[in-house]
Amino acid sequence: MKKFFAILIILALLIGGGVWWHVKSSTKKETTYTTAKITKGDIINSISSSGSLAALNTVEVGSQVSGKIVKIYVDFNDEVKENQLIAELDDSSFKAQVLQAKANLESAKAGMLGNYAQLKNLQASMITAKADIQASEANVKKAEINVKDAERNYKRIKELFDKKLIAKSELDNAETSRDTAKANLDVSKANLQSSKARIDAINAQIEGQNADLESQKARIAQTEAQLSLAQIDLDRTKIYSPINGRIISRDVDEGQTVAASFQAPKLFTIAQDLRKMQIDTAVDETDIGVVKEGQQVTFTVDAYKDKTFKGVVHQVRLSPNESSSVITYSVMVNVDNEELLLKPGMTANAEILVSEKKNVLRMPQKAMFVKTSEAMKAEIREVQKTITATDTVPVWVKLPHNPKPVIKLVKMGFSNQDYTEIANDVLKEGDEVVIGVSGIQTSSKSQSGRQGPPPRI
Repeated sequence: MKKFFAILIILALLIGGGVWWHVKSSTKKETTYTTAKITKGDIINSISSSGSLAALNTVEVGSQVSGKIVKIYVDFNDEVKENQLIAELDDSSFKAQVLQAKANLESAKAGMLGNYAQLKNLQASMITAKADIQASEANVKKAEINVKDAERNYKRIKELFDKKLIAKSELDNAETSRDTAKANLDVSKANLQSSKARIDAINAQIEGQNADLESQKARIAQTEAQLSLAQIDLDRTKIYSPINGRIISRDVDEGQTVAASFQAPKLFTIAQDLRKMQIDTAVDETDIGVVKEGQQVTFTVDAYKDKTFKGVVHQVRLSPNESSSVITYSVMVNVDNEELLLKPGMTANAEILVSEKKNVLRMPQKAMFVKTSEAMKAEIREVQKTITATDTVPVWVKLPHNPKPVIKLVKMGFSNQDYTEIANDVLKEGDEVVIGVSGIQTSSKSQSGRQGPPPRI
């Protein structure tokens, strides 16, 4: 029995000692502070985005006619000059079309020459017909004179016959002469009417020939247009570079047939100048309001992880892009590529500089968000009661030879996600602010918390 009680006493002592040690160690743990120095430097606000690199001016070269590729003169990465021959299509059928169009044109011209010849003949006939009219008119006048003479002679002979001074035969001759003169007048008048009718007929024929001539001219214009189109199609069998540049894509091979029924098939892609490139970056709608033309841009590409490239915002496009209910806008960034390190299609991870302040006194953002003990939190609350400005925040500062930090009221200026500008003179370069507390003394009724900036008023 005594042995049993002795064991119980020993266990009680051990348990009690353990509890005492645990309480002592938990309540007297030493507090340490992590600090960061106040520095002078730049504070930069930027927007992150990504996009793909492309040449500033890229031209897709296609074929406007269908046919078989018989010759390709360039390949990937080749430099080309404007109007340089880069490919040829089979031109045999197009040459035949040109020959057929030329033959049709010559036929139309020959038809027009025939019309001109007929028109000249009609014009000559018109001259003759007009001369005939003049002659007929003269004959009519002459016949009218003859009728008057025969009529006067007949009257004179009849008077003599009535006086029985001449024989009846003379009266009959005079009457015959009078009737003959009248008949000749009628014939002359008929000839005059016939000449006039011939004039009308020739005029009608001339009008018909003029109409045929205009039709032949229209036919010639049509065949000339057909010849031009055939020649254009023939010329299009030769593919020329439209710009100075470099071949970055070749999509056809010799012997391949291309069909240009609905749209020109792409044969080559030519980048005008790879020393000038651009990035098409996608910026979220929440950030696009601060992006402006002329802002500086830095970016990296996976091919050169340790190198930073520079660019400038050239254009903020108004057309939205929607993907999975996320709205973004295209921001075009111009890039100098004098070293030709950048290549089309590379993914660029860009930072668009929207605002910055250079060489300012700054403290880490962490200094405003520190886990503190209940005692430190209570001290902060007392200080916050005296703060009236919305741009002022309490910060713990570690002074030399002082184990416990003190509170300083810092006026906040320009800031980003890493730093805040110190806009008053309570701190100087090299001062240390607390950014973390470890070994905080706690109890069952106390919990650790975050300092945080004062509430905005």
